[in-house]
Amino acid sequence: EAVAAEDTGKGWPISPERVFITAGTSEGIELVLATLLDQDSEVLVPMPTYPLYTAIIAKIGARARYYRTDPERQWVPDLDHLATLVTAQTRALVIIDPNNPTGATYPTPVRKALIAFAEKHGLPILADEVYADLGYDSPVPPIGSYDHDAPVISFSSLSKAYLAPGWRTGWLSIGRSPRLDDVAAAIRKLA
Repeated sequence: EAVAAEDTGKGWPISPERVFITAGTSEGIELVLATLLDQDSEVLVPMPTYPLYTAIIAKIGARARYYRTDPERQWVPDLDHLATLVTAQTRALVIIDPNNPTGATYPTPVRKALIAFAEKHGLPILADEVYADLGYDSPVPPIGSYDHDAPVISFSSLSKAYLAPGWRTGWLSIGRSPRLDDVAAAIRKLA
């Protein structure tokens, strides 16, 4: 209930039934990837990336397809390159914003373009938002706040959001899109 209230207060309405408390964000990421992927599935992952994603993807037998982030433009995703990577096996788009390891925060037009891209290709967005409260200039709003019906699954944790390193409590919030109902049911079974 507290996580749902916090997400809702940040402009992304979430019901408590769509929140899962996990042993850190890592467990949440693993639950979602295990739910979405089969062997030979593909996931669009930013490069550079947080290595947990690639480790779990490899463990499942799936493949990471790396989309470029451009250091000449403050590490913003290269949307043209991203468009060349989608195949029939693509199952999800990972967005790490603020990004780990680059520290980049994506401008609103880029965030909206990523949502439109995911919608166009029928992909859920896996939004790693553990550093959202630690943006350099101000907190970064949840990507789901730009479109409440977008298929967004967001990850966060106490250790980052509340500056409590070592507190192994994280969560994943699943947006209200009916396209994520089966995903939510499958995560509930795995959890």
